[in-house]
Amino acid sequence: MLAVLLAVVLALIVIAAAPGVGGKPVRVTYDRRAAAAYADHWALKVNSAYWSSPNNDCANFVSQCLAAGGLRPTADAGREWRADGAAFPTLAWVNCEAQKRALSQRSATHSRYIVAVSREVPSDWAAGDVVYLGNRVHGCVEWQHVIICVGRRGGEFVYDSHTNARKRRPLGHWYPAHFSEVRFCRIADVVSYEQR
Repeated sequence: MLAVLLAVVLALIVIAAAPGVGGKPVRVTYDRRAAAAYADHWALKVNSAYWSSPNNDCANFVSQCLAAGGLRPTADAGREWRADGAAFPTLAWVNCEAQKRALSQRSATHSRYIVAVSREVPSDWAAGDVVYLGNRVHGCVEWQHVIICVGRRGGEFVYDSHTNARKRRPLGHWYPAHFSEVRFCRIADVVSYEQR
């Protein structure tokens, strides 16, 4: 009887101490190495566990990389960011502009995924950060492509992407060669999730 009582007490202590139980926030550390390793592994091929498009897959690919780094799907009304396996995912998972908006927003359930945006490479730039590329159309910037930083080669940052699959290419491959606008988006090192 005493053994059963001790087991119950121990179980209650473990449950009370578990992250996110009882309304305590859960803090997830973004694993930049895991995101970059996923990008390098899948840069030139398609992961069949996810929906894909041969003609327009850049945001989908970057979303997969961020998820591989530990970032959780979001369910923010109108800005849901999640994959649905082989089915068509949410718009923010696969569309550059929608993805940038969704990941920049803090909500009642999570902190921002994108914590800083600049036109120049930030001093704290690192593998796992993302770059949105676009052009001006009728005077407005349209974000048309996104790539993920996977590290350095010869002192220069290199990036992976899909749509036109590229692995470990310098930014000059895309900007300003094909795009007139660039935004460097720093991904949070830690994201907090509120448990409800």
